[in-house]
Amino acid sequence: MNETWTITKSDGELGVVVSSPDGEGPFPVIFFFHHGPGLDEGSKQSIQTLAEAGYYVVAPDRYWRYGPFLTFSPRELRSADTNPAVTKLFRTAIEGTTDAMVESDVQAILVHLGDYPEARRSPMGCIGFCIGARSVIRTMAAHPQLFTVGVALHPSFCVDDSDDSPHTDVVDLPGFLYVGIGAEDQMSSVETNRPLINAVAELGDRGKVDIHAGADHGFAVPGPSYHAVAASRSYDRALTLFAKGLA
Repeated sequence: MNETWTITKSDGELGVVVSSPDGEGPFPVIFFFHHGPGLDEGSKQSIQTLAEAGYYVVAPDRYWRYGPFLTFSPRELRSADTNPAVTKLFRTAIEGTTDAMVESDVQAILVHLGDYPEARRSPMGCIGFCIGARSVIRTMAAHPQLFTVGVALHPSFCVDDSDDSPHTDVVDLPGFLYVGIGAEDQMSSVETNRPLINAVAELGDRGKVDIHAGADHGFAVPGPSYHAVAASRSYDRALTLFAKGLA
């Protein structure tokens, strides 16, 4: 079943795309944190893949404070002919949506899920793409006993120069974390993500990193950068980990 929720918060209306298996459940819940271009059609295909595997998937609209369900075309953003207003809106949305805002949205969804008995209360998982990978790490760190499995694909903004860079949260996570990175990622390279890779290694058997040969940034979301081999391997890893950690 596919539906869209509107959750009223003190700062406005949060939109959430929801996809769940047929049946009464209860089904394990997975939070889906979309990539930089927004909750686009490629993201919705990925959401459907997870729902068809037996999960209750909730995908918050990260950019709702700047407009409902904004989406951006990576090709248009890279084009010299792109409307400067579109580029400005993209930068404002991606830079202006803070970790605290995302956490506020997560908390609102957790409360809202209480009205849906088909959604299992715990444990839960989360998956994120690009900047959504940052939200995976922050969410697992904020709710370590609830979110026991995380998947971060073509991660961006997970390593920075601050004392509380997201990658520093990883070593203290009690759950499982899988990270998939494209070897040819031109936006957030393997070397940029090296501190994250090293942190995941410290999890031992609970952490796994794949560096996918030939894959660029965005390889796991159907669209212009989709890489079938890397995506298939990453989703296989993710589903195996969700089955193990959300049993």
